[in-house]
Amino acid sequence: MVTQIMQNQTSVQSHGQSASRLSEGAQDGIESHIQAIDSIQDDQPNWAIYAGSTHWSAVLNDLLDLKALLHFTPEIQNVQYELPEKPPHVGSEPIFGAFNSFSLDKIVSDFLPDKVNVDRLLSHYFQGPVFIIPILHKYQFQRQYREFWANPVEAKPLWLSILFSICFISAEVRKITDPAGPPLKEHFTENSFLHTAAGQCLVLGEYNRPQAFAVEALAMYAQSKHVQTLDPSREAGVVLSIAVRTAYHLGYHRDPDLSGRFTVFEGEMRRRCWAICKQMDLMTSFELGLPSNICLENCDTKSPRNLFDSDFDEDTRELPSSRSENEATRQLWFIVKDRMMISFSKVCRDALSFHMKSEAEVVQLDREIRHMYETIPKVLRVSDMSESVTESPFIIFTRIYVEFIYLKCQCVLHRRYMARGNASSTACCINAGKRLVSQFIDISKEFSPGGQLYMQRWMLTNYTMNDYLLGVMVLCFALHVSRNKHDQSLHIDTNTRQEILTLLESSHTILVDKSTSCKDARRVSHVVRQILDSTKKSPTPTSEVRSPPGVAKNLEIAQPQTLGSRGSEPLSEPLEPLTFMNDSIRDFDWTLFDPEVFNQESLWPGQPWGHGT
Repeated sequence: MVTQIMQNQTSVQSHGQSASRLSEGAQDGIESHIQAIDSIQDDQPNWAIYAGSTHWSAVLNDLLDLKALLHFTPEIQNVQYELPEKPPHVGSEPIFGAFNSFSLDKIVSDFLPDKVNVDRLLSHYFQGPVFIIPILHKYQFQRQYREFWANPVEAKPLWLSILFSICFISAEVRKITDPAGPPLKEHFTENSFLHTAAGQCLVLGEYNRPQAFAVEALAMYAQSKHVQTLDPSREAGVVLSIAVRTAYHLGYHRDPDLSGRFTVFEGEMRRRCWAICKQMDLMTSFELGLPSNICLENCDTKSPRNLFDSDFDEDTRELPSSRSENEATRQLWFIVKDRMMISFSKVCRDALSFHMKSEAEVVQLDREIRHMYETIPKVLRVSDMSESVTESPFIIFTRIYVEFIYLKCQCVLHRRYMARGNASSTACCINAGKRLVSQFIDISKEFSPGGQLYMQRWMLTNYTMNDYLLGVMVLCFALHVSRNKHDQSLHIDTNTRQEILTLLESSHTILVDKSTSCKDARRVSHVVRQILDSTKKSPTPTSEVRSPPGVAKNLEIAQPQTLGSRGSEPLSEPLEPLTFMNDSIRDFDWTLFDPEVFNQESLWPGQPWGHGT
């Protein structure tokens, strides 16, 4: 049973036939009672607050429903709730920021550029090549923007935070595409003042309270964090955690058609917002190596439709059908990525779980990943850079983003089983790693001056960089597995081994180049150098071993192989990844990178280590 209090109107939705037999008077009584209860819990009764079936009010709904069935009309609408007078509100909790040190008037006067510059930044954001997150409807936002300039100091702080975040993101992109441009505001040579203002508006607007613009403002602020670095942003992870919890409070995880009273426009924008929360939270959690804050099994919000902002607006009474996915619109990649999050979340949960899947479960999840890939529209399928000379940089990068989701699913799913000697998983992991690294190397070449993507090099995000580092480490690990496993069927053939070495040589150059702007790239560059040097000192295998039976060249797992675990002594103390390197790759202890993968227990009890015993 779910309670949903809507803005200026409330409703109780009871399951079964009993709801249809509620009299009009009884329904009014229920609504009055629930609204009064919510007033006790929250001093913003005019905003939608969601409570699930674990909340005490769900039991109250059942009791009220029972009274209706017995033809009793609750008299609670006439009950007067006399509450003790609350002390004057002096602001939010200290941990959420003390906003009494600044005011909206001061933020606007100190940080907001003149209207001409703000207009240009907004135009660059909405009309330019920036990867906008579609939680804002540009025509609605334009109306709000017009009202803002009519009286700036009366704006809602959270909406103003969104405006500052947009300006910051746009300014950061413009800094790369037009580095000689004039400063946006006097006395500020960097764009960070816009990000500071966005944060102050969040505090001033009490971002920790479920209210209008809260989720959108937090999501935009998190995106601002991401554009500043190629390393994973822990701050963005914290901000998104708050955004997700707020979205839950506001019922964004429930589909508007099933829960609540929303206009067509409101419902679709809520779907977009929830899709953004899912994608950003899952992708950020993945690169931080943490579980997602969202459990998809507890959500029923549908994916948003593939629509232009011009296809619907606040006065729309019936939502148009989705546009064809044969057209590479700016919205399509967002829609496709949202579909892919279902399988991607399952892979992440498996990788972070302490319980191992059975052979059948691994194969089933692998099939699900491949089916997910097959549903990607042709216009979003990746192609070589040499075949993309007529494509826009936006299309090139969206294809890469979508492709990398699939490839890292393969890497993450099969890596832990490759570590235990499974031949099928080894083949899948190596092929996915090679494709991921090779494609990144191709686009990196075009980032150099004169390259096809030189002016769009800002499109390289920490998400993409993290995927690339994952692919590089998978290839390093593949060399280790092939040289140290006693089972000959797990060895890599000479041609594949040479491919990997070539990719790692090229990757080392890229990683060194990125080391000045990405700490993780610097760390991985040391690992790659050690692997390459150690491999050169070791003898090259003289015999070529074919792929084991059941592993097709196209990565299809025709028949799962027996998986086991490597017997090794547990480490007494954890070491830093870059302090234990030895000269020989045979002495390189990968348990220090992922001790959970190398436990002493068999993956499936009773199964011997290795393949083909």
